[in-house]
This record gives sequence, structure tokens and C-alpha cells, in this order.
Amino acid sequence: MLNSIKTYPVKNQLLKKYIKFFWEYHANNSQLNHKLIPQRNINLRFNLSETPHFLSLNNQEHKLERVYFSGLHDCFTDAHLKLSGEIHTFGICFFPEGFYPFIKIPIAEFKNRILGLGEIGFKMGEIIWEKLSGANDITERLDIIEKELLSFVIDDSKDSDNFINIFKTLVKRDNSLQISEFCKFNNINIRTLERMYNKYVGLSANTYRTLDRFHFGLNNILYGDYSKYSDVAYDSGYFDQMHFIRDFKRFTGATPKSFAKQNDSLLQIAKLK
Repeated sequence: MLNSIKTYPVKNQLLKKYIKFFWEYHANNSQLNHKLIPQRNINLRFNLSETPHFLSLNNQEHKLERVYFSGLHDCFTDAHLKLSGEIHTFGICFFPEGFYPFIKIPIAEFKNRILGLGEIGFKMGEIIWEKLSGANDITERLDIIEKELLSFVIDDSKDSDNFINIFKTLVKRDNSLQISEFCKFNNINIRTLERMYNKYVGLSANTYRTLDRFHFGLNNILYGDYSKYSDVAYDSGYFDQMHFIRDFKRFTGATPKSFAKQNDSLLQIAKLK
């Protein structure tokens, strides 16, 4: 039986601004075929075991780098993470707007892609991997990763703080409020808002809101106590069940009922919200 991912808090105050938590995952002698569905956060993964990670996309397989991540996706693709053997993965879960200050490349460049850090020219990834691999325990790994991240983060406070405030306000808003109305009410140029989303998040404001609401409903299915999907839909902010099912198919390729029966997504297997 696979273990849940263990999460660890961020200690440094500056890093707390950009990183939600660190996580680690162990499994022995496993044969895994994880269905990948679009996430609302970027997770940077360090493969610390000898077991290679393979991405299967539309029946085409290729080996992933030892340090890799997935940009945000606006729809489901037939993608699976395939592993066979011992698994030891260390991860960084960034806030939706938190990846850019470390990479310094507009996040829209990674939309609908799964990439190694080496592929985008970030050579420090391999150096950090070596240090994490040589660490004796999780305490040492956490100390290493915070020190390394602080060494190259650019805290463009004025610009990032402005977007973070806008982003958090918009996410909390009722989904019935149109982006154009939000911009007008808050005296924000809609093109400026979209440029900010492309830079920091990688998806348009409307698409991210849809993805965020879908995940709220997905978590209600995985961790809530519901007997009817219509109740999940209404509690997740949908106007009706059909709208919920439409978004569910868009992001998982399946209806809520068939998705729950398959029980093969990374979120279901590893229990990572």
C-alpha cells in the first residue's frame, strides 16, 4: 500500500511568500502508472532514487530529467507518470503565483508542458539535486533547499505584491463576477491583468478561476462526505450539475463517477491536495 505524501512547512519568511509547502514521498518496489490531471499549483520534483521517471503522453514515452515540473494545463491530456521500483521524490509546492521569482521566465512559456529544469536552461537544478541526494535525512534536505532557493530568488516586491493582492482578491470573488467587471471595479486595465497572469501563473484569469473551482469540487469528492454529485456541484460554486460535469470532463477526461471508480490519478493515489 502506498504512503501519503508527507508535507513540511516553509520556515523562511520570504520563501513563505512564494512556496506553499515542501513534500516527500517514499514507496518501495512499486509499479505505478499515475494519471496526470491539470493542477492549480506548480510542483517542482527531485527524483532522489535510482528509479527513472517516465512520462507517457498519447502512448509516447520519454524519460524525465531528475528535476522536473509541470506548467499549468488548461485541459486534460492523456498523460501518465510511470515508475517501476523504489520511489523517493522530494517536491516543492509553489503558490500559483510563486514559481516566477525563482525561474524568471514568464510561466505561460510552460503552459501544457512537462519539462526538466535543464530543458529551460536552469543549471542550478542539478547542483541542488546532488546536495539533496547526499543529505542524511529530511531535516537536512529542508535546510539545503531553503538555503539554495534563497540564493537565487528575486523578490520584485512591488510588482509581485501587487499581483498577489489582485490574484487573491479575484480567487475569493464569486464566480458570477466577470473579469471585465472585476477590472472596472478595481480600476485595473484588463490587458495588464492578463499580462500579469501570463507572467506569474501561466493561464488566463478566467481559465485559472475555472481550474481552481474544479479543484475545489474535486477535493469535495475525494475528501468530503457526499452521496450526490449535484450537492458537490452546488457546494463547489457551480450553478448546476451539468456545468460541474462539463468542467470535470475538461480537466480529467472522465465524469465524476467514472473518475472516482478508476482511482488512478496522482491526487487519489498519493493523497496530495
